[in-house]
Amino acid sequence: MAKKLTIEEHAEQIRGDLKVPHQSAVFAHAVEAGYLAARADGEVDPTERETLTKAVEMLSQGAVIEWETEQLLDECQTRAEKEGAEARATKVGEALKELGQAEAGLLVAAFVARATNGVEKSEAEVLKAIGKAAGLTPDKIKAVVKRATDLDGSGS
Repeated sequence: MAKKLTIEEHAEQIRGDLKVPHQSAVFAHAVEAGYLAARADGEVDPTERETLTKAVEMLSQGAVIEWETEQLLDECQTRAEKEGAEARATKVGEALKELGQAEAGLLVAAFVARATNGVEKSEAEVLKAIGKAAGLTPDKIKAVVKRATDLDGSGS
């Protein structure tokens, strides 16, 4: 059996995938994707928001501080309320595709969604919509989400 990974060790692996061109833009879109997934059940409650903030800080290794994360989440909320969550999911996926970072962005989104309370069915649907808009195949989307949710490192 593989060594159990802590959420921090898992975040370290994901950070390695984020060493990409346009890192800040990829990260901003990925955070919005995570926000949209967390919102899939109708709202982002204070506990989910706090968990989102912690996940972002962990992934950014302090490069994004709490007040910046709060501002980013406020912007995500405003866009989702104004344009609709489905439209935002499509736009986020398309933006990640344009940046050439669909997998890295979806991985962060899935990690953030997982951190809020596991990836529920409604959240998985949002992640699928983002991945599809980003040009990923259903199998690739499933593999990326599984990687982010498989915190024990065993592959099962």
